[in-house]
Amino acid sequence: MTDHEPGGDTNVSLPAPGGQPTAIGYLRTDLCGHRGFTTARLRLAALAHGYRLRWLVELPADPRPDHLTTLRATLDRTGADAVIVAATTHLPGRQLRALRTLTPVIVDATVLPETHGLLARLCSLLGRDPLQR
Repeated sequence: MTDHEPGGDTNVSLPAPGGQPTAIGYLRTDLCGHRGFTTARLRLAALAHGYRLRWLVELPADPRPDHLTTLRATLDRTGADAVIVAATTHLPGRQLRALRTLTPVIVDATVLPETHGLLARLCSLLGRDPLQR
């Protein structure tokens, strides 16, 4: 397992208030042919969506440690605003849905916004704001 700032040292320093929103990247090492290329894609996806890739979490397929728990802890520790993954297969099934309840998830060129229950998911699919009637 590696958990580091891409292209920098491993010390975490939080961005200044009012600065550019930050994101953490996540990838499963068993699904990446070339990690350097995938990291560059994550960084470009972050920039395309207005984020700065602040931290990269790389984990093997082995479910220990729990990937979702690791991502939650990294989000809390870094204060990141979103998570960027290379593909939905890196967080399959319920893990992706659970992560989306915590933060927006960017999958390459697509932003999957936070969801807070069935009404929010339905409104998201319909392209409506759940607070508007």
